[in-house]
Amino acid sequence: MCASNGIPNVPRVVGLKSSCWSRYASIGVTVLILAAFLVWPHVLSAKDTDFADLLRETGSQAHGIVSDKDATVFFLKTFGSSLELPKELRQRRRTQPALPNGLTQHLPPFMANLTIWHLTNDLLTAFDQGKTPMMHSILDSRQQQLEWLKQFQPDLPDILALVRTIAQLQPTEPTTPPLSPHYSLFTQFLHEQYPDWIGTPNSWLTLAQNEGAAGVRKRLRKFWDRQPDQAGSHKKPLRDDPAPSINRFLRQSFLPMTTAYVRANLLQLHVRNEQQAWTKWQAIQQWNNDQKNEKGLRRLCGTWQWLIHNHQNHGDHKTVMVYPPPSQYHRMDPQPATIRVQGDTVYIRWEFPRGIVQEESLLLSEKDQLLSGTFVNNLGPNGSITGRRVKPCREQ
Repeated sequence: MCASNGIPNVPRVVGLKSSCWSRYASIGVTVLILAAFLVWPHVLSAKDTDFADLLRETGSQAHGIVSDKDATVFFLKTFGSSLELPKELRQRRRTQPALPNGLTQHLPPFMANLTIWHLTNDLLTAFDQGKTPMMHSILDSRQQQLEWLKQFQPDLPDILALVRTIAQLQPTEPTTPPLSPHYSLFTQFLHEQYPDWIGTPNSWLTLAQNEGAAGVRKRLRKFWDRQPDQAGSHKKPLRDDPAPSINRFLRQSFLPMTTAYVRANLLQLHVRNEQQAWTKWQAIQQWNNDQKNEKGLRRLCGTWQWLIHNHQNHGDHKTVMVYPPPSQYHRMDPQPATIRVQGDTVYIRWEFPRGIVQEESLLLSEKDQLLSGTFVNNLGPNGSITGRRVKPCREQ
């Protein structure tokens, strides 16, 4: 049996013993397929939304983001117009106004999620196309950006360290020279001395992450560089060329398994950042809608003389309605259950005792001095409302 040890957030391909080494490639493919099945529904669900277009359109433009400040500037330039943010916020100036805290807390993480989404997509494409130089180019050209991104995804550096190791360990020879006659002893030595694939300080993936390609090659040479043991079973180091055996082991065992593991983790990271970006985007949209509504509530703020006409009994009722500044709405008595101002349209919902609900649909006009519309409640009455502002808002 192949032993396994659990590790959070990664496929359970761990603790591989000597009897498992011949199954590296098949296990790796299985892991990748399982990861793809977990990822694919999320990718499909995004394709039918405008958010998928947003993800794709920020690709090459986001490569230059290396700090929170860059992320904020990029966001305002790219999305500020669609969010209808004030023009002074979208223009890059030395004395740019400070952004509201409700917005700034979302912008850098959101842009980091988008950037990691594109990074993982580019790396997965490089793996699919077998383009090792592309992997080097991606990692080398974005070092400063990667330093910024790791604060948002702490597991990113370990995954990218494995990507670099894989890229550096690709054998360059198109054909394999004759193997050493000691190849079977070489693989047996590796099985016995380094049985764990993951999860221990001495495992292969830990070595690849911490010491890179040089550390992996150094371990693979140990069979040839061993000194005579006390029993004298090895009188001197082996003289045959280890390169063909090392390259065969890399090509048939180490690289297929490491690549499958990394691709599965890149897929998980890809989907995780898509989901996190979507959550942040929703929060940004909610903040934006709240700001618009608050701006609308300021237009409603003040004292109004209302004339309410009931269509059922044709009676008129006059009342005074006082709408405070948005920050004081919690002091209203009674307090509207919902109040929304979108453009010139005002929607108010009241919930009274004994299950009475009334909804009002109104329209601001005459430079916000007139408010008119209709009401309806669940008891049957309905009618019209006409209001005129009699006192301006008293901001606090």
